[in-house]
Amino acid sequence: MLLACGDGSRDGNGTVRVEFWHAMGGPLGEYLEDSLIVEFNATHPGIEVIPVSMGNYRALCQKILASVMADDTPVVAQAYETWTSQLIRGGALVPLDSLMQLADPSITYRWWNDFFPVFRENNTFDGRIYSFPFNKSVQALYYNVELMDSLGLEPPKTWNEYRMVLDSLTFDGNRDGDLMDETDRWGTAFSPSVGMFENLLLQNGGKLLNEDSTRTAFSSTEGVEALQFLIDLIHTDRSARISSGYTHQNDFLDGKVGLIQGSTVSLSFIQASMRRMEEDGEDVFTLGIAPLPAGRERAVIIAGTNVILFRSDTIQVRAGWEFIEWFTRPEQQARWSAATGYVPATRSSLDHPAVREAYRDYPGLERVMLQVEYAFFEPQGTFWYDGRMFLSEAVEIALYGRMSALEALDRAAELSDAEMESEPDRIAERYSGR
Repeated sequence: MLLACGDGSRDGNGTVRVEFWHAMGGPLGEYLEDSLIVEFNATHPGIEVIPVSMGNYRALCQKILASVMADDTPVVAQAYETWTSQLIRGGALVPLDSLMQLADPSITYRWWNDFFPVFRENNTFDGRIYSFPFNKSVQALYYNVELMDSLGLEPPKTWNEYRMVLDSLTFDGNRDGDLMDETDRWGTAFSPSVGMFENLLLQNGGKLLNEDSTRTAFSSTEGVEALQFLIDLIHTDRSARISSGYTHQNDFLDGKVGLIQGSTVSLSFIQASMRRMEEDGEDVFTLGIAPLPAGRERAVIIAGTNVILFRSDTIQVRAGWEFIEWFTRPEQQARWSAATGYVPATRSSLDHPAVREAYRDYPGLERVMLQVEYAFFEPQGTFWYDGRMFLSEAVEIALYGRMSALEALDRAAELSDAEMESEPDRIAERYSGR
């Protein structure tokens, strides 16, 4: 039930103010604030969306939880599913399907069903729609086209091919075994990543949770195989090295690494770096992009946040909903995707001229984005906030050789299962079968 109207939601001119808390930085935040939000405000007289950047997701989460405690929430905010579950439990959010029902049912049905199934499931909690997709991404392979061509290589379609391609890309010029000289090249480099492990786990046919979502399932044969694959690239094949942060992207651009995995959003940052290199007179290569290789099954994990609507004055709720609805329409989704590299949330967005132009520039990009057809999402329950941290620690510990894959995953599973058991009134999972 929406709260009664008050007069604090309007300014002196009768404009409804909608505060939107987000964590978008750099060119992503600039496009959001200076293009899309400016356009919305210009085309929706009587509503002013006020973007407030919190700088990063940790700060955003802390601010949101503090605002709920202080009864001083924004109207709209970015949120991960684990936060959303906690906010639902606290009664802080408006079910968005209650607002969808106010429109023409036939129009609403077509619009909702235009979203890819994974996004419809990902934003549904206990049968109610509490959020809409905002900045969603999938993983991709980025490669140096000229280098691959010179070695007679193509983007790998399976993980076995991936391993062989990395071996071919690795070059030890003086054969000293350290791959640290200027002429040396690693096949790939990456930071320890839960997402990389999850993709391999799912492609092996494994799961993050058991069938009834009561315990973790990643410490399995499929999980151990997935983590061991990454360990072997580093310690057995010596075709991959561990990097920190995003240094692997810089090494890739400098030719010290043959190919890398990255989010689709990495494309906009790599493009910007290549433009700066050209302006400085440096040589740049042709950038290629391809989907992840396939395992026993095709699967990819979806990353990124959704947008939620807080309980507030009815007039602010309606205005906040108008912004969410506008932002997730195909026209805006297409331009948001083309400008940032985020996955278009709706199928019809793929036919928009802005998206088609981006796909012409990078022939593999469409296949990368269409990985959403077989995408899965992480658990929604609040326990996963800590559970994911435990899994992240396990991946890092194993990659650095401080524990075996099995030991690290068993430890993470034990800690995560204890967290699940202690979580009161847990939101029932709608966890996409994995």
